[in-house]
Amino acid sequence: MLSRFRQGLRETVKSALTERRVGANDSLRVATNSAGATILPVPPVVLPPVERVSTPVVVPHEEPPTLVIEHTAYAERPTLPLAGSGSLAAAAAAVAAAKIVHADTGSTDLGHYLARAKANGRDVSAITGAVGLNHAGDGEAYWGPLDNESSRAKAAGKLLAIDQWECISCGTCVEQTEQVFVLPADAKASPIAQDGPMDLIQDAIEACPVTCIHWVSKGEATARGLATGAAVLS
Repeated sequence: MLSRFRQGLRETVKSALTERRVGANDSLRVATNSAGATILPVPPVVLPPVERVSTPVVVPHEEPPTLVIEHTAYAERPTLPLAGSGSLAAAAAAVAAAKIVHADTGSTDLGHYLARAKANGRDVSAITGAVGLNHAGDGEAYWGPLDNESSRAKAAGKLLAIDQWECISCGTCVEQTEQVFVLPADAKASPIAQDGPMDLIQDAIEACPVTCIHWVSKGEATARGLATGAAVLS
């Protein structure tokens, strides 16, 4: 009795192992158990393909920043025509027609400063310094009797220079003071002195139709190739 029970248990276990082996390793092969029953393979499970949906990437649009240009107001200068063969000559003639009245050829003593101011209807109360270096109420140094932009630049050690690439040889600077500027024939204007009447030098800077006269450092004058007078940079 016990022997037949063990035999039946062995057959059951053997059948179960056979079914497991067939289903796991060879689903296409037909197997039979010990009792002769046919074991059909288990068909493989086929899953439907997964549909991938791409989500579009939305990049936020930003408006470009608005460029704001601030305009700085400067002292008025003669309005120059920008085209035409005679435009520069016409501009130079217009400036020359309104030239400053000179009481002398460019002396730098206090009396001549006062005389030039009176001749041109200027405020003589601004002429308070002496010949040479002076100091204004704000502590800034200036050169000569008159405190203006040129006299402060001179006191700061800057050089009077002309950009000869921009110069049109109109002669306006020479008309202000021949003591400081020269215009050779068929050439460009150039400073011939670094000291002189600061009122007339400032007049020349403001009257130049192409604004090519500047006060600059020695290094800038050398780097830009500006004319300052041959003896200054040698």
